[in-house]
Amino acid sequence: MRRGEVRARQCLAELAERAAGTWEARDFLDDDGITDDPVPVRVRVTVTPEAFVADFTGSSPQVRGTINCTWPSTVCTVRNIFIALADPHFPANEGFFRPVRVIAPEGTVFNARRPAPVSTYWESMSFVEDLIWQALAGRAPHRLTAGHYLSVCAAGIGGVDDRTGEPFYMLEPMAGGWGAGADTDGESALICSGDGETYTVPVEVAETRHPVRVRRFALHPEGGGAGTFRGGLGLVREYELLNSEGFVSAHFGRFRFPPWGVAGGRPGTPNRVEVYPAGAPEPAVRAGKLSRHPLRRGDLVRLITGSGGGWGDPSGRSPERIREDLRAGYLTHEQARRLYGRTEGVSRDAAAARSPG
Repeated sequence: MRRGEVRARQCLAELAERAAGTWEARDFLDDDGITDDPVPVRVRVTVTPEAFVADFTGSSPQVRGTINCTWPSTVCTVRNIFIALADPHFPANEGFFRPVRVIAPEGTVFNARRPAPVSTYWESMSFVEDLIWQALAGRAPHRLTAGHYLSVCAAGIGGVDDRTGEPFYMLEPMAGGWGAGADTDGESALICSGDGETYTVPVEVAETRHPVRVRRFALHPEGGGAGTFRGGLGLVREYELLNSEGFVSAHFGRFRFPPWGVAGGRPGTPNRVEVYPAGAPEPAVRAGKLSRHPLRRGDLVRLITGSGGGWGDPSGRSPERIREDLRAGYLTHEQARRLYGRTEGVSRDAAAARSPG
């Protein structure tokens, strides 16, 4: 314990050389799942050589929906971002967190009082980390990136299987885009920071066990997160229902408020769920949350995760990186012109051949 505390204080003194002071961040959860009202959240982070204080005073009171977070989850998540800032490789113990102090008034979305509903607590819990991350990213570029897609993006398709007469339910998270760093592009198709113990369902398993067909599972270039270094790409996954009927439930945060950029980097793109009736060219539903939305045979569910935020002014992106993105199909000529003002080095035909259809 003593060794952990000594190491934490060493790291905190080093962090204070870069980021001593009090830093604030404000953001919004999309809604609580019952009303459409955004849920405001905020943090004031104070960094000194002796202490790391995260104060969430001023965040929304607890809400009627299930997104409320409990005190242990809030404390755990503050500790997680402290590890990332201090020493990600140290075998942390309780002593390592002695310099950390958390303030979250009882009865708020980050410290809900019984009997508040908390079954999807991870949505607000993720913002505990993201707010501190946002407040300090520009002051600790050696440790933190721009914002990432953040949400677990949990989606489930279920019903009664026509083939067997048995109930089925397929539940999975979605990976997405992480933010750019001060000297590197963001990572694509990684699970969010608050997850890690759950996995996407392999295509072959989904199609074998359940009455669905996976029409598409790919990176999803949308041109979001432009910057000197761009955000990583999210994913698109499409399920066609082969059953006579079924339903889809989903909880995709950051549907209305996309990942943030740093130092002039552009925001990423939002997470979302789209439902296309059989054969329809346009979605009948585009939302962040769905609860047992009915499906019929041939309906298509499209799950989309966002790209991460960018770092630095897009005008500073090197021609070489733009060419690489065009060749790889991560960027179209139209996006290159709109976001970066140029399309050097690759012919239109070559780029179009690699761009997503």
